[in-house]
Amino acid sequence: MTSESVQHRKIKEIVSEKLKEWTGATLQEYPSSGHELDVFAVTPTGISIYVEIIWSSSRSNFFRDMSMIQTSDANVKLVVASPKILSKTEYRRQFEKVAISQRRLNFAMHGDLIDGEKIITEPKFVKKDLRSIVMGLIEYVKIRGKVVGVRAEFEPPTPPSADEITEQLLSNLFPVKKYPTTIFSGPTTIRSARSVYEKLGDKIAHIPFLPKNKRLYTFDDLRKSSSPFLPIISEGNIVMEKTSDWICEEYRRNDLTYLFNLAVRKYCQKRELYYDKDHRRFVCRLKNERTNFFVWRPETKFATRRIATLVRAEDGNVLYGRHYAARLRIVFIDSDLFLKIEPTMTFTYDGHRPIQAKRLASLMSRYLPKQYNNAYLDFVTFWGKFLSKLDANISIPVGEGTIEIDSNPIATPVAVGIAKERGS
Repeated sequence: MTSESVQHRKIKEIVSEKLKEWTGATLQEYPSSGHELDVFAVTPTGISIYVEIIWSSSRSNFFRDMSMIQTSDANVKLVVASPKILSKTEYRRQFEKVAISQRRLNFAMHGDLIDGEKIITEPKFVKKDLRSIVMGLIEYVKIRGKVVGVRAEFEPPTPPSADEITEQLLSNLFPVKKYPTTIFSGPTTIRSARSVYEKLGDKIAHIPFLPKNKRLYTFDDLRKSSSPFLPIISEGNIVMEKTSDWICEEYRRNDLTYLFNLAVRKYCQKRELYYDKDHRRFVCRLKNERTNFFVWRPETKFATRRIATLVRAEDGNVLYGRHYAARLRIVFIDSDLFLKIEPTMTFTYDGHRPIQAKRLASLMSRYLPKQYNNAYLDFVTFWGKFLSKLDANISIPVGEGTIEIDSNPIATPVAVGIAKERGS
């Protein structure tokens, strides 16, 4: 076991002290498989908390600690990492995979690596952000209970041989990191969404809602005088329900998915995307009747995408319009939420009128074969960056709160190559 660095010990001290202060937790020495867990504490109500601090960026150290996290039976799990760890895409992707698997087993595990440098240098981060993370995970355990699923047997990753290469297999699923915890409803005489729009107009242009069973459901706080829905509901019977309860009930989950996807649709329309109802996809438009550009940096260099453009003949006449498009929908996998992105292209006569199916087929066959494999995955990544406006998260407003979606897709590391080929 390598000796702890100064930073490692400092983080350990800060986290231990704050756990005692925030939760009244009793700190315990907890050796496991020859490795002493960094911080292991138990609250007065019996909720166990495990904080692993990974400061060394060596591969063997990182994967050993991932093994410790998956074999621990603590109810709450957090991982604090050094700047070097945070800078490595491979490590971040492996951590995301571990976090998803742990949450599926009902462990309350924070889905992001926590920046250890901030814990040392930014007291406000500790007081506000770190405390919010810890207390939120504890609340999750209180709601769901401390019983966790039977863990699948975990075999610690074998260090790769000299010839083995780890590749990242990207998916088209983007994890939902945060969503409103409360759904509000109130009695209403209005029966259809169209009638709601007719009554309230632009006031609710970007707020998802569902009129059903003589009630109106929304993430907007109907108790507040600022709610735009007050003119059409009876204020005397406002009901608040936990989003987590809706997730657990199948018929409620369908309504919740509807609200989430309506929020996505409203957000995309605000981003000036056209919604094609016939094909349930969002289409990039021209900008002031000219080519619409999007500039981003997929790797080290900036790239420019023509997300909507008119293709012209040599004489300048318009041949057709080419537009980036995608099906975007929030889906459940077990109890976890993801934004599923299925990119494609579509074509118009002049930037507006869709091309008829007969001619469309030839254009699709000309462009779409180029979008498979690496190019297709690059297309998926592009949509994450476009929707997030190059931020770390896609932030979709739902009234006063937001749905926060990671702008990077889930990836799975896969080892390829012939083991020990050079030694044979």
